[in-house]
Amino acid sequence: MTPTVQHRQARAVDHQCEQIRTVALGTFQAKSAILYWIEDGARMRVIDAFGPCAQSVNHYLRDMKPYDPLNIERLVSSRKRVATIGHDRDLAPDSEFERYSIFMQDSGFRDVMDFVFWNGEEAFAGLGIMKSPDDPPITSEDLRVGWAMQPYLEFNLSRHPQQREYQRQRRLRRVYGLTSREVEIANLISVGLTNQDIAEDLGIGLGTVKTHLLRVFRKLDVSNRTMLSMRIVGMEGEGDASSLNRASH
Repeated sequence: MTPTVQHRQARAVDHQCEQIRTVALGTFQAKSAILYWIEDGARMRVIDAFGPCAQSVNHYLRDMKPYDPLNIERLVSSRKRVATIGHDRDLAPDSEFERYSIFMQDSGFRDVMDFVFWNGEEAFAGLGIMKSPDDPPITSEDLRVGWAMQPYLEFNLSRHPQQREYQRQRRLRRVYGLTSREVEIANLISVGLTNQDIAEDLGIGLGTVKTHLLRVFRKLDVSNRTMLSMRIVGMEGEGDASSLNRASH
């Protein structure tokens, strides 16, 4: 991918995250939010952190995540889609919540509304909206609105360029059994690189590229580069149906 394409994609990604954050903060009258991917069911990769409370995110990830009643593991295992500290603090033992409440106070927030976004049975992203003491408290009406918004945010995030690429590569590995190197080569073929280009980019021999390519053809049940490219591109729509269906109701 050329620098120009990468820059254009990065700008689109940033704009999409900014839009989601702006809508969420405006709707729930808060000043701080964190948007993140959920990888391998438990790992949190922050893609957008905004506001004064978000400055504590590194401390949270390093030291406080295990004590959070709404950490990724607890939200995913309890199949949550919308949760708040006020309503769901019992997901953590009292001793852990006591420690976490000190962190909340030190970090300048008193409550959190967490959204979990799902692709079928897999949680793929989350959004945390942090309420500082001078923000309006989370109400039952906020929860009702949150539940109504969740499917629309979920669908939009499922179409995020980074998420589409992550899901595509994950599917190539888990469903079709491609190795990491075969995924690399399949992706490079799909954007039009020749075998010679791939060999030079990856620092491997031309014969090695051809061997990997034949294995990719076999695993994806295609017989040429055009069919491979079409198969790769076609994967972008796979797995979105459930989110789209929920968002339309």
